[in-house]
Amino acid sequence: MRITKLEHSGCVIEEDGKKVICDPVQFEAVLPEFTNVVAIVLTHKHPDHFQPEQISAIVDLNPEVRIFAPVDIEVDEIAGRPVEKVEDGVMQDLGGLKLRFFGRDHAAIVPGKVPCRNIGVVVNEKLVNPGDSFDLPAMDGRVEILLVPSAAPWCKVNEGMEYIRAVKPQMVIPVHNAVLSELGNGFNNNWLRTACEEVGAQFAPLGIGESV
Repeated sequence: MRITKLEHSGCVIEEDGKKVICDPVQFEAVLPEFTNVVAIVLTHKHPDHFQPEQISAIVDLNPEVRIFAPVDIEVDEIAGRPVEKVEDGVMQDLGGLKLRFFGRDHAAIVPGKVPCRNIGVVVNEKLVNPGDSFDLPAMDGRVEILLVPSAAPWCKVNEGMEYIRAVKPQMVIPVHNAVLSELGNGFNNNWLRTACEEVGAQFAPLGIGESV
């Protein structure tokens, strides 16, 4: 499995030549032209994760791509492709790439208020992407790769550390870090690395366009 970091929480997960793209957005970094994409996963409807024009560009190059999103997203199709609304427990087999969705709500920004729905996804029972939450998926055995949120109005770095401690993955890739300066990203990475060391996980911070 090859994971490529995009801007903010965006990532490309590739196995056997097929790709799943999660939350592709464009702020400062221009998105590449993607091919062999079988699925796009939108974890929730906030604009730092969901930009319809970026989805349309991917659909143009991958006209059979499937689009998955939470049930409260306000669109039923993008660029002629249906948006498939999914909830906790839904599974999809895309022929070499299996998706299992988990969770329900976006983490609270204002205490006690749920901003919107959020779906996490497990890819091939190897990689866990929680979106904007710290939900824990049911797993048989140790999680191989965890995408951990680094910083947000709803997220403190110590919460990311606790998430790593709870999941105990083999590898951690920090995401949701566009809100940080270069200096702040370094600070947060140092703390997340500490939690990784505690549980014996490899820490793999990736720059935009970098892969592991």
